[in-house]
Order: sequence, then structure tokens, then C-alpha cells
Amino acid sequence: MEKRWQLADLCPSDYRQIVGQPVVAQLLWNRGIRALEEAKAFLSPSWNDHLHDALQFRQMEGAVARVFDALEKGERVTVHGDYDADGVTGSALVISVLHTFIRKMESAAVVDYYIPHRDKEGYGLHAETVSVLKERGTNLIITVDCGISCVDEVALAKADGIDTIVVDHHQFGETLPDGMLIHPSLPGESYPFKHLAAVGVAFKFACALLIRARERGLDIPEGSEKWLLDFVSIATVTDMVPLVGENRLLETFGLTVLNKTKRPGFLALFEVAGVELGQITAETVGFMIGPRINAAGRMDYATVALRLLLSESMDEARLIARELEELNKARQNATKLMMEEAEGILETSEKIIVLWKEEWSPSLVGLVAGRFVERFSRPVIAIGKHGDHWIGSGRSISTYNITDAVKSAGEGILTRSGGHLQACGFSLSDGERLREFQDRLIAHSACITDEELIPLLSIDLELELANVSMGVAEAVKKLEPHGMGNPVPVFLTKRCKILSADTMGSTGNHLRMQVTDGSGRSVKVVGFKMGSRVVETAVGSEIDLVYNLSINEWNGRRTAECRLIDFRVSYPLPTS
Repeated sequence: MEKRWQLADLCPSDYRQIVGQPVVAQLLWNRGIRALEEAKAFLSPSWNDHLHDALQFRQMEGAVARVFDALEKGERVTVHGDYDADGVTGSALVISVLHTFIRKMESAAVVDYYIPHRDKEGYGLHAETVSVLKERGTNLIITVDCGISCVDEVALAKADGIDTIVVDHHQFGETLPDGMLIHPSLPGESYPFKHLAAVGVAFKFACALLIRARERGLDIPEGSEKWLLDFVSIATVTDMVPLVGENRLLETFGLTVLNKTKRPGFLALFEVAGVELGQITAETVGFMIGPRINAAGRMDYATVALRLLLSESMDEARLIARELEELNKARQNATKLMMEEAEGILETSEKIIVLWKEEWSPSLVGLVAGRFVERFSRPVIAIGKHGDHWIGSGRSISTYNITDAVKSAGEGILTRSGGHLQACGFSLSDGERLREFQDRLIAHSACITDEELIPLLSIDLELELANVSMGVAEAVKKLEPHGMGNPVPVFLTKRCKILSADTMGSTGNHLRMQVTDGSGRSVKVVGFKMGSRVVETAVGSEIDLVYNLSINEWNGRRTAECRLIDFRVSYPLPTS
């Protein structure tokens, strides 16, 4: 698909002088880093200097006090998590800390958990769940990655004598729950960083608990909270929060901890996934680890993944990890079938794609929507059915708020909706109104311009091939880990002469070129899954290249390499 290339404006020359490295300065500028102190914090995150005090949350002290009150009285505490990787890791983190306190305090308190089934129950705390927990004898509910929109349910729990601590980061309505709210973006909230994943908020809750536990005389070593960061490293990537500010700090240290983890659950998961301890990156988390944790909630109960992360023996962990791996394979096969079925009913003439089928699993429709957004560069709504309810997910391009669109088009039709700028979820009970809902969405999407439907390829900087060097590649590597808000740097080199071009791989699926430019430097360029474009690469012709700069290690030798993203024939030079 044709892409719009957009080269960033050059940063001011005085900024380049302040930072000292021209390429790095441009990359930092493009990511919104303006002050020198910000640049230093970005390139060298410091645990002591850049971690915010968890007790800055306005309602943290009350929540912490309520937890210790429950532990001292021997009450039952239920951690109610969400069914995705953010909810699962955040719940595991909180439960682990509470179990530690129970052992050290020799408390009679009981900590258990509840995660709703994605299809059977849906997102959030439900009135029926409150009744279940009341029967169970729960005195305190701690919601993780949900709860901030559950005003009626929290009120019901309170009426039943159950207190609620909400640990969340989602959008909220005009009315807030009557509980202890740990949420970085609430009106008037004093906590300075607003973009934590739920697992990040859970980590802050745990940090505050650990601080007060030490003050109560519990034997909690200083710095022990760092060993909780393996949990944090997972969902800070999978939940697509911006990897800037405190998230960057948490992910940087989190990956270090994850690569040293001794938790049986993670180690068993790495075994079945073929992940090598010590080599785990944000990309590994996003493509190998996160999807497996998410598979539990998509194909069964997310408690499978939670039990894995809480496992204390390798034998138990390996059994659960194999179960999780089977669920992930089932998820892959079911998604593939749904994609094939969606191809048969796909209609791309409108600016938004709306698909539904009664047999589709609501747990997987978000994956279908996401893949079609990538393929067609337009918003996609996919809807399946469970019981009497049609349940859908939407994914969108960056310029179109899919949650607002669904809320507007679904007025009077939907029974539930919510989400973020580029992702949403919703449900409706009357399937007869699906066509009306589709028509309203199509009408709403008329505001999208034709240009917005052309995928945008943002380019950080134009380089000469002379700068494709190990020195520059290593400087660029300092910007890792990458993710939302801190994408992998993208470079442009114009008027590269093709010296050779062919395909590689057993099926010729990849493109390989040797090119040179006016600097006289010759470099190798590799385009993975771009083998079919070899027909566009005539030897001797000139092309403009867009690529990532990476370090290739082979037989003990490290070289800078261009990983091709896109290319096009260079425009002819103007004649005089």
C-alpha cells in the first residue's frame, strides 16, 4: 500500500549543540524532549532521581491504611482484575505483595482473586459479582485495571458492607465511584505522571504498601520493590501506554528484572515460548510473551494466566504454561479462520469497515479489527455474538477517535461502550439494529479525509550513507526500549544507486540490496517480507530509502545495517 512520507522538521541548531550528538538530538526533539534535563532523564533514566513518590496519590494513604486494617483483622481481601495482560500482571503483583505481608505478619487474612470471563461476563465489576463476593465473605475488594466506571457496583458493594479500592487508569465518567481511588488522571489528582498502565498504578500501590510496612516494623528490605518490575515490564508494553517519562524508567528497569527473573511462572512461559532469558526486549514482550498471557482471557478464563504468574514451583508452572501454550495455539487458529471469513464479507468502499458474524468469538474480534486497520488504513469495527448479546471491538487510525464515534453512532442502540482514542469495546442486545448501527458509523466517518486514509510514514531524519556507522547505530540504541510515544527511529537517504539486488530466504521472501550514494559509502539493505518488490529494483537506478538503523551481529562481528521499511524511485533532478 502506498504510504505518505513525512519528514520531521529539523530541530534548532542550538538544541543540537546542547545535546552534543546531532542525530540523537533530532530524535529526542521529535519525541517531544525539549529541555536538557529531560534529555538526560530520557537517555539515562535514574531510579533515585526520576521515580515519583507513590504516596503522592491523593487517596493512597487511606487505601494503604485500609489494607493493613484488613490484614490485622484477618479479613478476606479479593483482588478483582481485568482479563487482559494488564489486569493479570497487575493483579499478580498486588496479590504477591499481600501474600508477603500475610506471611510476615502471621495474619489470618485471606487474599483471593476474581477475574470475569470475557464473553460470559464482560469487562469490569458487575452487580452479580458483588453478590458472589458477598457470599464468599469478602470484606475488601481491590479492583485492578477496572472499576473507575463501575459507580453502581461499588455503591452496591458498600451497601453490603464491602469496601473498594480502585486501582485503574481507564477513562471515567462524570460520576466517580464511592471508594478509595488510585488513578493518575482523576480531576485534581496530585500524582505528576498521568500515563501509567494499570500494572504501573498497581506497582505504585505496592510501593506505598511496602513503605508503610517497613514503618510498621515488617522485615521488608529496602529496594525490594524493584523485583516486582518483571510484572510491570509486560503490560507497560502490551497496553500501549507511551514509553516516555516514568513509563520509560519502569520499562527500562523492568526489562532488566525480567531478564533476571526467578519466578517459576515466567521461566516456564519462556520455555514454551522459546524465549531466551537474558535476551528479552520490549519487542519480545509485545510479540511473544504478551499474546500468550492474553490468550487465556481470549480463549478461556484469564485465571489460567494468573495462576501461572503466581506459581511457586517449576513443576506446577510448567503444567500451566503448557495449558497456556495450547490456548495460544487455539487463539491463533481461531483468529486465522475468522480472518478468512471476514475476507468473504469485506467491503472497503466506505471510510470505515464494519463486520459482524454470529459465530465469531467476541474475545477475538479486536484482533481481526486490528489486523484490518493495519492492512487497509481505516477504522474497523468487528462484532461477534455470545448468548443474547452482540459484542464488538473497534480499532482506528491515529486521527479518528473510534470511542467517540461508537458512542455517538450507538446512542439508543448500545448497552455498553468505552475505550480509548484508537480502541474501543461495546455491546448491544438487538441484532436487528446492527445495520442501523453500521449506517450511523458510516455517516459519522464522513469527516475522515481521503489523505488520512493513506498510511503515514513518519521519518525522523535524512542521513547520508556515510552516517550509517556503528557509532551512530550505538547512539541510536540508547533510545531503547521502544514503544508507543518512542517509536523505533526512521531514517531517509535519497538518491541511492542500486549496485545489486536479489531475494534471500528459502522462499525468496526477503529483499537484499547493496546501494551507494553521493558520499561514496556502500551499504547493505535488507527488507524482510519485501521479496516481491525485487521487480522494482533495477541495477543502476536510483531510489530513495526509508529504513531503521540496527546492529547486526554475526560470527562475533558487529556491523551497522539498514532494515528497509519502504523505497521509491528517486525523482529526476531538475534540468537547467
